[in-house]
Amino acid sequence: MKKFAIVLIFCGIIYFQFSHIALSQPVNNTLIFGANVRFRYEYQNNFNQKCYGDNPPIGEANDGFLLGRFRMGINYWYSPKFHLSLWMQDSRVWDNEIPDEAFYKYNFNREHNPYKDYFELWDSYIEIISPFDLPISLKAGRQRIYYGDKRIFGPGEWGNTGRWIWDAIKISFKLNNRFFDIYYGRTEIHDPDDFSLTHRHGYESIGFYGHFPLFHNLITIEPFSMTKKDSHERYKSETGEIGDLDSYYMGFRGYIKNLKGIKCDFTYIIQRGNYSEDDIDAYAYHFLIGYKFSILPWKPEISAEYSYASGDSNPEDGEHETFDSAFGARDKMYGRMNLFQWMNLKDKQINLKYYPASWISFTTEFHKFYLAEKKDAWYLNSKLYRDREGNSSDKVGKEFDIVAKLNFWKKSEIQIGYGHFWPDEFAKKVASTKEADWIFFLISYNFSTRIF
Repeated sequence: MKKFAIVLIFCGIIYFQFSHIALSQPVNNTLIFGANVRFRYEYQNNFNQKCYGDNPPIGEANDGFLLGRFRMGINYWYSPKFHLSLWMQDSRVWDNEIPDEAFYKYNFNREHNPYKDYFELWDSYIEIISPFDLPISLKAGRQRIYYGDKRIFGPGEWGNTGRWIWDAIKISFKLNNRFFDIYYGRTEIHDPDDFSLTHRHGYESIGFYGHFPLFHNLITIEPFSMTKKDSHERYKSETGEIGDLDSYYMGFRGYIKNLKGIKCDFTYIIQRGNYSEDDIDAYAYHFLIGYKFSILPWKPEISAEYSYASGDSNPEDGEHETFDSAFGARDKMYGRMNLFQWMNLKDKQINLKYYPASWISFTTEFHKFYLAEKKDAWYLNSKLYRDREGNSSDKVGKEFDIVAKLNFWKKSEIQIGYGHFWPDEFAKKVASTKEADWIFFLISYNFSTRIF
């Protein structure tokens, strides 16, 4: 309760100090200072970031902790065509029972922490927009790269440090409501003990993403392709050889946003290349169909989704068939408790969203999770939760989530959520028979002021 009081008092001070400030439109020689503060309290019962069950080998089964993230920086417009951004981010966690060494990532040979990363660069880049009135722009520096529903490229903002932050060069070609982006970049590693510019990056990538509305904006097609490489020779093949990761992706997303209340969304992606000495042969897809009842009270929106990511059918055949979820977010995709990611997964999902008032919305979800391949792992923890013989069923569990969003003030947001997980046969055999619960409370605030 003391933590909640501190959070509320701090955010209240910020609100009364900065509620009169508005972001100015960029003009010649404009400097704007801004900041964002976010706190989130979570309580996890019978699970944590690394393990499931009432007796986890890492961390504690019942853990309540507070996450805090502060961002502060400036945006300078020399002119509407030249923009300089310089921001810092500080991410911290209090009372979490998972030790820092549990976030050591072997492939990176260092800690990669989703909870904390102290005084790091964030959104620090130079941007040139439409030089000589050409339909092109360039952004170079530390940045976020995300598109569409953030399933393929997503910043992963729920994670306290931000899952995907890039040091990249991106060139955008834009004509009306169509665009085509190409980029080259490397991803940041979140090691709280070292400033990121002093150590290696995570993955290296080059790729493109397009956005093309068709038939009077009725349908939108988004083709994409990218590589995902790491040449540090820390990937083990099925026969034990150590080598590099050299993979590439191709796919597309197509969607209908609102056809008399109907929406439809489909993504398909293949992954090829080499995982050390193994050949990569993996794929994934996602489908959503929904309808919004605009004439009914609370404007309910119901939808059904199915997410699939291939798994490895034979752990000894030299074929790496487990799909690796590219650079996408996972925080809102495959259950809000973050027990799953887009790897060796079948996720059947039903959603209901409704709006009792203009300042509040509720989202409820029900998921039923399966392994795509019984001999592959549950990627909450692939080392702990795997049956190489495939004798533990493919049924992992079911999850119910409800999240409320409240927007009392224009630049603030409050979220409250609850989740419950029922383990099925696979989870009971390899992890625990206990059911799990999760609650969270989040408050965030943005503010900005023009210096000159």
